[in-house]
Amino acid sequence: MRGVNFLIANSLSVLVALMMPRAASAQISIEIIDGILATDVSADGSVIAGNTPGAYETARWTAAGGVVPLGRATVPALGVGAGIPQVSQDGTRISGTILSDDETYATQGIWTLGSGWQECLPMPSDAGIIDQSLASAWGISGDGTALVGLYWRGGQPGGSAHPSRWTQSSGVVDLGTQNGGTCTGCGSGRANGTNSDGSVVVGWIENPDFGNWWPTVWVNGVRTVLKQTDGWASAEAVSPNGTIIVGSSWFPPVSQFSVEEAAVWRWNGNQWVEQRLGKLAGTGSPFGLAVATGVTADGSMIVGYNRFNGSNDTGFVWTQATGLISAEQFIASQGSTVPPSFDISTLSTISDDGSVIVGVGNDVRPPYAQRSFTITRCVLRGDVNKDSTVNGADVMAFVRAKMGLPPLPGENPVCANYGGNLEHDISAFMGDLLGT
Repeated sequence: MRGVNFLIANSLSVLVALMMPRAASAQISIEIIDGILATDVSADGSVIAGNTPGAYETARWTAAGGVVPLGRATVPALGVGAGIPQVSQDGTRISGTILSDDETYATQGIWTLGSGWQECLPMPSDAGIIDQSLASAWGISGDGTALVGLYWRGGQPGGSAHPSRWTQSSGVVDLGTQNGGTCTGCGSGRANGTNSDGSVVVGWIENPDFGNWWPTVWVNGVRTVLKQTDGWASAEAVSPNGTIIVGSSWFPPVSQFSVEEAAVWRWNGNQWVEQRLGKLAGTGSPFGLAVATGVTADGSMIVGYNRFNGSNDTGFVWTQATGLISAEQFIASQGSTVPPSFDISTLSTISDDGSVIVGVGNDVRPPYAQRSFTITRCVLRGDVNKDSTVNGADVMAFVRAKMGLPPLPGENPVCANYGGNLEHDISAFMGDLLGT
């Protein structure tokens, strides 16, 4: 096998060296995408979910098919919209807030590739329409079987909106707020996300005394307030295995100059342990904040958004090695730059394998159009076909990348870049093939 790999590598070096000029290679690639405001990405980064600008219609993007609006938009029909579309790990199911079957109100729905939308029913007995909305969708489990969000409870005590979880077998189930939400003044809540099988749900419930949000987790239906914060805070996303939660919190000493900061909670087997991720320099009271919105499966990379003041936003990346850095700093550290005509507003989330970050920004020139973008990075250098190993199956994918040819589905051309010129990259790839 070693001799075969040597022949493959030797042939590869001759083939690529003859065909390509010698140029240095960046460690990431950036693609601007029109027609969708990205809110989520599949496990391998190949499918993006989001809303269309203007109509706020749930949409799905793939490299092959581009942006495909999925229909049943509520804004054109009712003038109201809510929620965040999310996508299952395999990219075949998307959650969204949709127009009801009778086209009279907004509610929760799941879209499935090949069959379209299904309205999430039945609702709890205390559900009621408020301002033309019955419910909104904010998250979907990795396996696509559970949808989470909130439903409205018009005229009911204990909060006008309650966090909810839907499955085909159970229908929409009230996750409850304080004291199960059965008492007057117990407040509202919302579920923002869930893990692979829907057993761990994250979101917020209201502080019954002051109304600010507390970051909250429900594990198999059992609620835990992660922290009784002094200000607005929330749990936004959770890792596939349900042991890592990201969102925002407040940290002492809390004063008039404090702001909401990015945070992560990790389950240690006995309790949730909070870690302060912080905020970017220049983020100040009263309108500044930092919120973590996405995390890799292993928790090694966290992304989110940072508002410096009332109008100036950007995305951030956190790793243990770098701490919290801006999206622009991260991109620069990978040998690339943000297009000069584009301004990053947020990093929405990151794929489970860490290979794709999605976000939203806008043009810096009129008409200042909002667009999405992807940052594609490499998890294992040389693994261009993304099968978690570097071997002969990566050779032709490597060649395509170095020739500038379109990648085949599932390939990541960035993994052909070792950070040097062409000769360096070929030599490094040969070394990985031969195990040297």
